[in-house]
Amino acid sequence: MSKTPTLLANYVEAQAHEATVGANEVISPGPRRLVLRCPDFASATIEPCDVTAFRVSRNEFRHYTPALIEGDALMIIVQRHDHPGPTPGHDLVEAWSEGDAVKVCRWSSARAFTWDPAGVPGRGRQTATGDGRPAVLLGDATVISLALCMAERAARDGRDLVTVLEVPEPDVDATRALVPEATVLPAVETPGAVLDAWIRANVEALRVLPDPVAYLAGNGPAIQRQRTLLRDVVGLDRKAVRTQPYWAEGRPGL
Repeated sequence: MSKTPTLLANYVEAQAHEATVGANEVISPGPRRLVLRCPDFASATIEPCDVTAFRVSRNEFRHYTPALIEGDALMIIVQRHDHPGPTPGHDLVEAWSEGDAVKVCRWSSARAFTWDPAGVPGRGRQTATGDGRPAVLLGDATVISLALCMAERAARDGRDLVTVLEVPEPDVDATRALVPEATVLPAVETPGAVLDAWIRANVEALRVLPDPVAYLAGNGPAIQRQRTLLRDVVGLDRKAVRTQPYWAEGRPGL
C-alpha cells in the first residue's frame, strides 16, 4: 500500500475515535473477533463497504471492514494471511489485549465500492428500503466482516443477498456459524479458484436474478477473473459489478 505523508497521517490519527479493546479472541485458526468500545459508537452508523484503519507506522495504515455496531461496541472480524510477506496490520491487532487503548480511524467507503440502496445504476433512484434489487457478494476469508455487514443491511432493506465465500478448510465451520446465510466453501491453493468454479456452475441461476448488483472483494487477481466471468459468461452489465481488492500475494496488505 502507498505510504501516507507523515503530516497527513498525523491529521488522520488526530481525528480518530479513542476506543478501548473490549474483546480480542481467536475463533478459528484464521479469523479473530475484535470488539472495540467507544462512546462515539453509540450514535454512529456503518454502511456496507465502509472501511476503517489503524496506524501501523509513521506513514502507514492498515484497513479493515467493520462488521456490526451494537451499542458502543464495534465488531470487526480480522483474518490472518498465510501468504508470504509481512503482516503489520495483523501483528498490531494480535498484540492488543482487553482494556488496551486504540485509535480507530473514521470510516467511509471508496466511491467505486459502495452499497447501492436503490435501483438501476446511473438512473438516480434512491429509496430508504431499496426496491428488491438483489445483491451478490463473492469473496474470501478477508470478506467475512463485509458479509456480516451486508447481511444485516440486506435484511433491514428487505433485499435478497447471495453470499459465497471461500475460506481455508479449518475455518469453514466457524465462518458458517458467523454468516449462516452464506454459502461457505473450502478454498484451494489458487486464490479465487473455488469462486471461479462456483460462478461457472451457477451461470443460469445468476442470469435469472432480476437486475443484480455484484460485489467482488478479497484477492486482487481473483477479482479480475471473476469480474470477467460475470460480464462475459453471465452477462452482467459492467456497471453492475463493483470490485474492491483487499490483498494480493507478496504484498503486506491494502
